Amino acid sequence: MADNGSRRRLRRAGPGAVVFDLDGTVADSQEGILLSLRRTLAEHGRGDDHDLRSLIGPPLNESFRALGFAEDELRGVADRYREIYDQVGVALARPYPGVIEVLRALRRRGVRLAVATAKRVDFAERMLHDFGVRELFDDVAGASLDDSLTAKVEIVAQVRGVFEGVAGGAWMVGDRRPDVEAARAFGLVPVGVLWGYGSRAELEGAGARWLIARPEELLDDGPGDVSRVGTRA
Repeated sequence: MADNGSRRRLRRAGPGAVVFDLDGTVADSQEGILLSLRRTLAEHGRGDDHDLRSLIGPPLNESFRALGFAEDELRGVADRYREIYDQVGVALARPYPGVIEVLRALRRRGVRLAVATAKRVDFAERMLHDFGVRELFDDVAGASLDDSLTAKVEIVAQVRGVFEGVAGGAWMVGDRRPDVEAARAFGLVPVGVLWGYGSRAELEGAGARWLIARPEELLDDGPGDVSRVGTRA
């Protein structure tokens, strides 16, 4: 077992970079997303008896497909959702308690930060500006405006310049299965957060290496040796 001195050295050494999911990890955006989903469903004559909260996180087309929309309907219904979300939803998001303080502490340590989210990139940028934290991130990636880029692993690839080759390795922090799967695809340490919209079982089943219940745990030693992560598996 490492002594206290060794644990302190590990804390100072890593990680060199952290990639954050947005919804359910940095931002509690549930209110605006659910409001926009319900209005969209109502306009299309659909009820909202589905567990809508479970749809927060994955790509939008995947969520509407799960709600029973046909392939040829997905683009139109997703566009309408985004119109509603732009008007009333995005402004309802709030940062989770403690997250902003942790982001600032990581930056003070010299850790490089990025956001990789299935949310459309312009909404992500707007949300981070509203929170007053956009300047903390070296890069922000999200779904493209034309829906050509929606898969989480493809979005994480957009910020690889932030984490590849950094001393101490890199972590990916998120609350859903796609976050963990994307982390593993790039050799990042998959850190699952338990305050978001996924479950412990979902995160463990996806292969999360470390589960945390409070944002400030990200300032602890972490899950162990991360010196070999940060390169694509």
